[in-house]
Amino acid sequence: MAYRLWGLFACRLALAACLLTVCLLAAPPARAVGPDWTVLDEDPDYRQARRWIEEKNFAPAIEKLTALLITKPDSPVLLNWIAYSHRKLKNYPVAKQYYDAALRYDPTFLPALEYQGEWFIETGDMASAKANLAKLAQLCGRCHEWQDLNQAIGKAEGK
Repeated sequence: MAYRLWGLFACRLALAACLLTVCLLAAPPARAVGPDWTVLDEDPDYRQARRWIEEKNFAPAIEKLTALLITKPDSPVLLNWIAYSHRKLKNYPVAKQYYDAALRYDPTFLPALEYQGEWFIETGDMASAKANLAKLAQLCGRCHEWQDLNQAIGKAEGK
């Protein structure tokens, strides 16, 4: 009797192991959040545009990034920096269009979620800024994008 129970148990255990193996093999591979756009870092025009952004020279940066966008129209990185530059120039409607486009191409693109959150703060939509903060928390925990947006929200609320 004990031998029969042990055999039944061993059979069920083997079946469970097989099912687990099948499930693991069928699962999609894990990937980092968002695609890898580091190839842009090698582009001298992109590097120049980023320097201009750091120098707060937004108009030529927008021109350079828009030219790059012709060859890489689905790049959330380029769309995000164009949006950022327009936001810094207080051209809020255009900035919104570019943030929305960046997040359509990659809804998990952390920098666009952070900067769009800052756009929400600047345009008086604190609820949407907090929604972006919650999305960031889900995607990356308390990563630097979450920390920066959280700090901007706190500053806007006088905390």
